[in-house]
Amino acid sequence: MTVVDVDAVRDWLERLPGGSLAEQYAKEWATFGTSVRPVVTLFGSYDAGKSSLLRRLLVDSGRAVPDWLTISARHETFEVNEVDTDGYIIRDTPGFVVGASDVRGQNNSQRAMSAVGLTDIGIAVLTPQLATAERDVLQRVVAEGWPPGSLWFVISRFDEAGVNPEYDLDEYRELSARKVRELREVFELGADVPVFVVAQDPFQTAGPDTDIDRGEWDAYRDWDGMRDLTEAVYAISSASVAELRGAAGRRYWGAALDAVLNELQGQLAEYRSSAEIAATGTARRDGWEAELDALDRAARASLAGLVEEVVRQSELGSYTGDVQGEIRRQLEQWFTKHEARLQRLTQSITKAGGRERARPSWEGFASLVASVDAEPEPTVNEPREQFAPHMEQVGKMLIGVLKAADGQSSGSAKVLTTKAAGSAKAVGGLTRHIGVAEAALPLAVHIAKWVDDRSADRATQGNGMPVARGDLQQFVDDCTARANAIWQPFVDDVREVVDVETANQVALHDSLSRLVGQMQDSIAEGKSLTLKGAVSAQEH
Repeated sequence: MTVVDVDAVRDWLERLPGGSLAEQYAKEWATFGTSVRPVVTLFGSYDAGKSSLLRRLLVDSGRAVPDWLTISARHETFEVNEVDTDGYIIRDTPGFVVGASDVRGQNNSQRAMSAVGLTDIGIAVLTPQLATAERDVLQRVVAEGWPPGSLWFVISRFDEAGVNPEYDLDEYRELSARKVRELREVFELGADVPVFVVAQDPFQTAGPDTDIDRGEWDAYRDWDGMRDLTEAVYAISSASVAELRGAAGRRYWGAALDAVLNELQGQLAEYRSSAEIAATGTARRDGWEAELDALDRAARASLAGLVEEVVRQSELGSYTGDVQGEIRRQLEQWFTKHEARLQRLTQSITKAGGRERARPSWEGFASLVASVDAEPEPTVNEPREQFAPHMEQVGKMLIGVLKAADGQSSGSAKVLTTKAAGSAKAVGGLTRHIGVAEAALPLAVHIAKWVDDRSADRATQGNGMPVARGDLQQFVDDCTARANAIWQPFVDDVREVVDVETANQVALHDSLSRLVGQMQDSIAEGKSLTLKGAVSAQEH
């Protein structure tokens, strides 16, 4: 049993990453707290017989069976419903579906557990097999801290246990006693926990009918066990509501702490994985950009030297015949060499990105990106269903943190998200720059024209008039600038490949890192509250 500090738990819920759940839990508790009569809740697996047990209690007390109550061997109860009697309120809950993978099953289990947290007296209903799959769930319920006499167990449908009481009543009663002992041992129940063994609808006399007279079961009342249970239920109205309600409050806020803490821990594993992917992508982006910058610097230095050499050789008349063709050939060789280096880097980037997206963890990151990038859902002011799970709000609050960070960024993240969604296609479409031959031609024409103009000047002015050194360097600088301008789109295309491959990781890196830290801090604080509660319980 854990005795939590209610005020500390509410304060913790107020400061969760991304928002607060304190008000939602407080409203739910306030709604429950307004009841001046004890609240009794039937809970257990979906086939335990809770609904048929409630029908029997209502019919035996002369009350009408409500329309929402259905009796079936299938999973028919999906909401928490209640009947307001003269002395108490009794609830029927959806059955536990342990390990459910479907949303409805998970929600039903959460609604049932929420109702158990908001009750004064809990009645666990089990089949004669004594809880198989839901045993761990029931053990947690037992450990939550119930005042003496506020947690009951009912072994129901006992006419289906394997012994027919109509033929061998003694053996039936011996089996009943043996099952009670077994139940007490399994859950380590004290003597203050009542255990009832009942056959609420012997041999399915009433079946699924809800319009039935109590006399239908008169023939079985001597052995069906309902007399003791009914008397105990009738006596509830005289119980101390104040004592029961105080214990319910401690259970409720303790359960809220456990539920939110478990949800945060589950979410943390997913967010930590996404943060690692974002960090990896950011580191790769930095590495690729550094490599690209180094290639670009080396290429530009080499290009400057080549241009200067070509110009000076042209000035010295080293080129004979097709001057423009010779200049173009040398420039094409340079562009071919350095573009090949860029292509190798591009291929390395795209292959690394493909391997990253093939990892199992990438699916979770891609889903997170889609959630952050999605348009906000319209606000619908509908009354919240009582006992609806609060856990779905935790995930929404965490996404809200990332959305807020994304909205405060430069605004480019959304565009980059669209690019990155189909990065392979985007990379394949980067063809803005011209080909090698087309890149070299304008510069070759420009230099060749300068050479022709110099030759014409020499013919007019006579040989032996070399170009002034300052004029020559100015022309070299001009040609180098032209060459760099032609080279720049080749580099820009590779830089865009880097951006496309890492856009989402870079965009979410900082905010994910901060959020994971906040979640870790919140989880650590929640665990400390649980630990303090456990120590407090031991002292009591």
